[in-house]
Amino acid sequence: MASDSSSRYSSTRRLRAFKRWMKSQGIEWSDALEFIDSPENGISVRASYDLKEGDVVAKIPKRACLTIKTSGAREIIDSAGLDGSLGLSVALMYEKSLGEESPWAGYLQLLPHQECVPLVWTVGEVDSLLIGTELHKFLVHDLQTM
Repeated sequence: MASDSSSRYSSTRRLRAFKRWMKSQGIEWSDALEFIDSPENGISVRASYDLKEGDVVAKIPKRACLTIKTSGAREIIDSAGLDGSLGLSVALMYEKSLGEESPWAGYLQLLPHQECVPLVWTVGEVDSLLIGTELHKFLVHDLQTM
């Protein structure tokens, strides 16, 4: 198990890599944004001062956004008829599998290694925890399609 200091160093290094990636993608962000690396909350972003309605906090070119259409797996996803969260999940898995070769490597390395998200739950878990919600209908469909 990594010590707190080595873990902190690692996340600080990942944050620097993320900022380099954002610059390389033409992403611009306001001085009002503060990127924080804390042991309690991990890496997060907050406004360092009050913002007014209409203040631009970031400009992100479409090419920098990981979507089904921008993923290297687009043709596979399209031919399988996947869309929505399922298609995006496949795009994300594909890009993560490329490691440093992915155009989104600087972004992807910030994501947690595992996350408790409904898309990876069993149908039983979805039924017991989300029954009666809009999300329930979509997830049951996606899970049955997988």
